[in-house]
Amino acid sequence: MKIMVCYDGSDRSRNALDKALELFAPQKPDIMILMVVENPGDASMENEGIVSEWLREHQDKLREAAERVTDQGYETDAILATGDPRNMIIEAIEKKSPDLVVLAKRGHSRVDRMLLGSVSTFVVRHSSVPVLVIRKQD
Repeated sequence: MKIMVCYDGSDRSRNALDKALELFAPQKPDIMILMVVENPGDASMENEGIVSEWLREHQDKLREAAERVTDQGYETDAILATGDPRNMIIEAIEKKSPDLVVLAKRGHSRVDRMLLGSVSTFVVRHSSVPVLVIRKQD
């Protein structure tokens, strides 16, 4: 079994990753951790160092998550993609063919969802594989 977990380093995405490991531990799935970062707005020469540092920070978060999963005995593939999260997640699903996608619900207000859209809603609607959305537990 292959599970793709969408991860951004937030508490909610860490919770979703932990929940996936807990729920599917008996199957000992291969875990793909997908982190999508949006393109920085200004990547001019003078900001190149800032952009490099920003990217390195995301790579570090992804590496830490992968190490946590590997330390628990799972096969892990860490993927860092740049672009619109909705489109990049769907593209990764098509290329990597996981059996299940797990992601966290962000908890935007109703107005935010209407104006911005919801990544989880988009993925549920467009994914070719089952999607498990983990809600924040209070």
